[in-house]
Amino acid sequence: MNPVPAPRRPRLAIFGAGPVGQALTRQFALLPFVVEAYDVRPQMADHATILSQAELVELAGCLEPGDFALIASPTHELDYLLARAVLTSDRFRYCGMLGSRKKSEAFRVQLAHDGVNLDQLARFSCPLGIPGLGGRAPEVIAVSAAAELLALIQADEAGVSP
Repeated sequence: MNPVPAPRRPRLAIFGAGPVGQALTRQFALLPFVVEAYDVRPQMADHATILSQAELVELAGCLEPGDFALIASPTHELDYLLARAVLTSDRFRYCGMLGSRKKSEAFRVQLAHDGVNLDQLARFSCPLGIPGLGGRAPEVIAVSAAAELLALIQADEAGVSP
């Protein structure tokens, strides 16, 4: 009898290695995720793989089914390009983005205009993390995001909607 292979640990792509991106990387390293951090800024090389903007957007569009993406890039423009790439690939489990409710509303309108469908938008969380859990400290944001993703995984395993 062949042993059953261990389930695949979910891949988490973190786009942005600023203070929030670093806190996300540290938090998720403690959890059952394969964590990959990326950035465009050469000075972030100690914390992430550095790619050009075009390479980063291409990578965002190449996530595999079941992958998770967290976006906390250095600019709104890059945030948008990354979100659109992840969402239109339709091969992801979850896409979360650092941002305000105002940013979320503006991005959702533009994403819908650019062809992102309702099912894809339903898997887009901005601001990322547990709704109502306030706090701007990077570590608080990271804990909130971790709780949100762990709840999604548990719901998937139980076959229920979170």
